[in-house]
Amino acid sequence: MFIRLIACDLDGTLATRDGFIHPESIAALQQAREQGILVVLATGRLPLTLGHYLDQLGVTNEPIIAAQGALIAYRDGRVLRRLTLPAEVAREAARLAKPLGAGMAYFTENHILVDSYVFSPDQYTLWFGAWAELQPNALTQLNDRLIKFMAIHADETAVPRLLETLREGLRDRAHVTRSWHHFVEGAAPGADKGSALAWLCEQLNIRREEVLAIGDGGNDVTMLQWAGFSAAPADGDPSALAVAQWIAPPIDKRPLAKALAHFLHWES
Repeated sequence: MFIRLIACDLDGTLATRDGFIHPESIAALQQAREQGILVVLATGRLPLTLGHYLDQLGVTNEPIIAAQGALIAYRDGRVLRRLTLPAEVAREAARLAKPLGAGMAYFTENHILVDSYVFSPDQYTLWFGAWAELQPNALTQLNDRLIKFMAIHADETAVPRLLETLREGLRDRAHVTRSWHHFVEGAAPGADKGSALAWLCEQLNIRREEVLAIGDGGNDVTMLQWAGFSAAPADGDPSALAVAQWIAPPIDKRPLAKALAHFLHWES
């Protein structure tokens, strides 16, 4: 086994939901780099929201899969791949999601419009930082440079129905996935982590058999399926656990570090 690239999800896999990354995980990624392995962060977040995490992880010139795969870019702003979503698709998503009690957020590369709060404003600041703006008339401001939309529901038991409704209603006009307990996201067709990872590896001449993917969410499933080797934290989404080859410890037990030790044979 020879791993040349590690694709790692951020929230729920590498970082806890309050944004903490354990020093052991940071050290494990650095050790992988020292072995000549390319480390690729694969996240639903936009690049503009990642600065604090990239500083901690020491990311400088490594490509980043962002916005569920709609963007592949470098930290300095260079974009390798960009897939955008027509505004009319986001408007149809809102028409389907709002009657179910969801609030909507719309993401461009450098801005986030939130149409209503279904959690406290402080919670939105924690999720999206200073780039989110409350705009009740957000739908009138959308254009076709949209990167993704997010339907947010306060009741996580309602999210499966929300996911099903959006998938059935939008069909092949958007890739719709559940990214967290309260989030359903939609991006352009082909904008998923697995497709983005496959595209990036083709450019880099890296075979899937040389890739390790680690992720905890429903939005990580395509990435876990594509990679030659895969792991998911034990407290991850059931859909991720169902396809992962190896089940790592839960997020509070540093699953990233444990997965790298397992697959790269660092265990003593």
